[in-house]
Amino acid sequence: MKRKIIRQGHNTMTLTLPSDWIKRFNLSAGSEVDLSERDNGLFISSERKNETKTTEFDIDSFDIPTIWKYFMAIYREGYDEVRVKFNPSLQMGSPYKFFAQHKLDLRYKKETETKPIVEFLTEMITRFIGWEIVDYGKDYVIIKEMTEPTSKEFDNSLRRVFLLIQQMADEVSEALKSGNKKSLTHIHNVDINVDKFHDYCIRILNKMANKETRKTSLLFSILFLLEMIGDEFKTISHHLMQDYSDANFNSIMDVASSLREEIYLFYDIFYKFDKEKVIRMSELDKNRYFSVGKKKVKEEEAKEIFHHLRIIARYINALLELRIELEY
Repeated sequence: MKRKIIRQGHNTMTLTLPSDWIKRFNLSAGSEVDLSERDNGLFISSERKNETKTTEFDIDSFDIPTIWKYFMAIYREGYDEVRVKFNPSLQMGSPYKFFAQHKLDLRYKKETETKPIVEFLTEMITRFIGWEIVDYGKDYVIIKEMTEPTSKEFDNSLRRVFLLIQQMADEVSEALKSGNKKSLTHIHNVDINVDKFHDYCIRILNKMANKETRKTSLLFSILFLLEMIGDEFKTISHHLMQDYSDANFNSIMDVASSLREEIYLFYDIFYKFDKEKVIRMSELDKNRYFSVGKKKVKEEEAKEIFHHLRIIARYINALLELRIELEY
């Protein structure tokens, strides 16, 4: 739809708004609207801050993995209030045991005891920043958002994701070098925190989705890749602790070290774009790529870790491409 620009006074230009749109959002003279830049245009939206986005679902037939999938999807999508229905006699085990199949953290061991469903949900909700159970009955709980996400909280949470990934890179590199695999016993908890702050960032982006669409889509991709890197470090930690506790990894130490350096470089580049650091990351990737053909990794254990390190390398390379795109 096209509108003509109307001169209003000496320095002011105005546009008329479609009457159907005004009626739909119950606007009148004096109402406020939000005006934001979007790429090469402007986006006008009505302010509906008092509107609550609600949903409900029944978990009676769900197993723990399915419950997690529903909660994560609804949380990321930005719902403010959720009503969860269930059979009062329903019992569940620890909500975290599904995520600790490899016993990376003894606190999330494969326990056989079950607990009442309200207790299960109360423990589960601690995983979601800003959500709290505010009411419950014999066959339901109501979860509400207790804080309003802001762009500042997004920045803090994204930085936290970066720092946790750096921690994982440091600890995996040190474990490969020193042979002390016990230092990785808490890596599962670190990965849970990566997921927690990742989901909070996604939630905030979805709740602020009307602003800077192009930048938002790039941030979605960057967050996804960071979470995948965390999962790869968790898998490596599992192998080191459970499968290859006595293996030697000297043949792949240089690969782990170069990836660790790239992770730190990308963190710097993300917050302050630097062409020299971009070049350094490309050099590290190129040197690692051309050394792969010459590298003779004979030990089966090292080959498996090497495989996961190469996956991380591909993710880092994709992150760098996205950051360059974000710059332009």
